[in-house]
Amino acid sequence: MTRYRLRPDAAVEVLYEDKTPFGSPTTTRPDQSIRSLFAPVVAHARRNGFADLVQAAPRLLGEVVGSEAFARVVQPAEWAGWTVRPEVRFPDPDMASPRWLVFRESGNGTVVERSLGPLAWPVAHDLIADLAEGNRGTEGRALGSQARGLLRDLVDGGIVVPVNGSRPEEEARAEEVLASADLTFVGHNTVVVRSGGASLVVDPFLFPRSSANPASYQPLSLSELGRFDAVLVTHSHPDHFDPASLLQFPADTHIVLPDVGPETVLCVDMARRVEELGFTHCSKLPWGATIRVRDLEVSALPFYGEQPTDSCMLHPDIRNAGNTYVVRAPRFSVAFVSDSGRDDRGDVKDVALDWHRRVGSVDAVFSGYRGWITYPVQLLFSSVARYLLFVPPHLWRSRLRLMSGPDDALDLAERWGARYLFPYADGGAPWFWSIGLGARLDGTGTEDPDFDPFPERVVDAAARRVRLPKGTAGASPVEVLVLRPGDSVQDLRGSPSVSRVHGHGWAFGA
Repeated sequence: MTRYRLRPDAAVEVLYEDKTPFGSPTTTRPDQSIRSLFAPVVAHARRNGFADLVQAAPRLLGEVVGSEAFARVVQPAEWAGWTVRPEVRFPDPDMASPRWLVFRESGNGTVVERSLGPLAWPVAHDLIADLAEGNRGTEGRALGSQARGLLRDLVDGGIVVPVNGSRPEEEARAEEVLASADLTFVGHNTVVVRSGGASLVVDPFLFPRSSANPASYQPLSLSELGRFDAVLVTHSHPDHFDPASLLQFPADTHIVLPDVGPETVLCVDMARRVEELGFTHCSKLPWGATIRVRDLEVSALPFYGEQPTDSCMLHPDIRNAGNTYVVRAPRFSVAFVSDSGRDDRGDVKDVALDWHRRVGSVDAVFSGYRGWITYPVQLLFSSVARYLLFVPPHLWRSRLRLMSGPDDALDLAERWGARYLFPYADGGAPWFWSIGLGARLDGTGTEDPDFDPFPERVVDAAARRVRLPKGTAGASPVEVLVLRPGDSVQDLRGSPSVSRVHGHGWAFGA
């Protein structure tokens, strides 16, 4: 039997069928519904630009809130604000399900699309995971009729290629280098941790190769990264919880998820959704819980921030629920806080301080640094327009900070007693910029300091933490290390060094 593997430039996509009235969090329909509801505000911005939008927002938003269309989404409340109708807050998860599996080959633009019923997803999952692993996957495995039909479509569409002979030398060499690293920054939020006895990946968000990228700088593939004992997911936003990326991991991979409760318009029930795809080993970790992955200890901690506001909000029980994590290996420890910041329930800085007092310091912190400084009306033009429905009217004129900025990230690392801070969670490479994630760092982009600052701003902030006499500056005790997607760190606790493998080296200078 001929063995096949996914083409390196083939992308996988999972599309959900959404029959809910307002929108399921598995799709972008809630954001489309909100933009439709607030269409007069969107139209004003298109006609007049954004210069006066914040000034005009209270009037424009108030007009929508008083409309009949808005009354179909909310119920009146005795206090200032409104009550979002239950069917909007808690969309029926049975009315949204994975339906279409799409493969795209970037070289000639070929698209293969299959509609799958509930029973077919585990079968397709097994096949995709085998194909993603290349030489190690499909050998000697009998395929059922459904898998054979899908594989035949992929062969005819040129999405897969035969595996001939031994594994490509470059790929094997890359895996050998990566296997010896303590940490590998795959990009955006995706980080690999290896202890020698175990390996796990946080928030996998994988991309195919593309001729649009420099030939010498391409995304790391799962076949190069090797096999993993566990996957950690921080929260359910699609750049952290990506079903298409997860399908490339074998179905028996241990998937570690936040314990989020029932699905809401702001949060996917991730355990339910990965089981729909065929995963067989899932753990839901509440805050404070700890599990072991061989010789790695994983602790789930509170996730604050990246909510509809940084203070009070309507329906505070409806949240972008998630976890931050501390991973402790025999040689080092590292914290992942993702997009965390501050909200009405707490501050991630206090999470760090509490851990430091109870358990001790960590060696390194991976923290977001975007800040996401915004006025509520600007949410309409973001990827989470649905947030606006949960912002009380008395905050419409208030600027919000939904994530940690550069100084917040440093505060966090200092409170954790960390030696190193790695700024992350904001793109970092061309394959992210092309879909609107992060500032362009190749010298052609402009910086938005309130939303997409360059990671070097964290380095600048660390060098000027305090003003000293005679105008000099005092630096943070934390060292900031800027990693580029594809970079690996060896000897984190000793004398860290950064290595790059052929084909994945930063191509844009300092």
